[in-house]
Amino acid sequence: MRKLFTLMAAMLFSISMYAQNAPTAEEQERENKAIEAFLPTLDARRSEFVGQPAKKLFDVIRSSAFKIRNIGTEKTSPWVEYKGKTWVYGLSLFNKPVQQAMKDKEVYIIRIILDVRWESSAFWDSVSSAGTAWMEAIVLKCLDVKVKDVSWEHFYFPERKTASEK
Repeated sequence: MRKLFTLMAAMLFSISMYAQNAPTAEEQERENKAIEAFLPTLDARRSEFVGQPAKKLFDVIRSSAFKIRNIGTEKTSPWVEYKGKTWVYGLSLFNKPVQQAMKDKEVYIIRIILDVRWESSAFWDSVSSAGTAWMEAIVLKCLDVKVKDVSWEHFYFPERKTASEK
């Protein structure tokens, strides 16, 4: 009985901790509106960032409502590259972690094209030693690289239907 009580208390504690960290619908709506206000200014200031080190762009993004919660790479296709290698030439910044984006069925993405070509495996090897701080390691790796282009997108996940539902 004591073990059951301890287990239930632990579950209630973890649920309450998750509920405190999960944004409410109102908070999420407020954040989305702030991001929607910021992203057009990013377009308007594009010429300030192109040809400049990425540090300038990251400083603007970090001081905005857009919080980087996931990072992906822009890379070439192994089908068109010699010996199937892929090359990293930019970053995709997401305002939500993957699970949250899939649940909400939407995410804001900032795409940064950099004046660089890193072999994909070597790129990931160079940031893997950072452990859980891998996103910060990626940003630090890119700070001195010049920006070629910056764009953004509000991506909506399409509804998926199984073969039996079609």
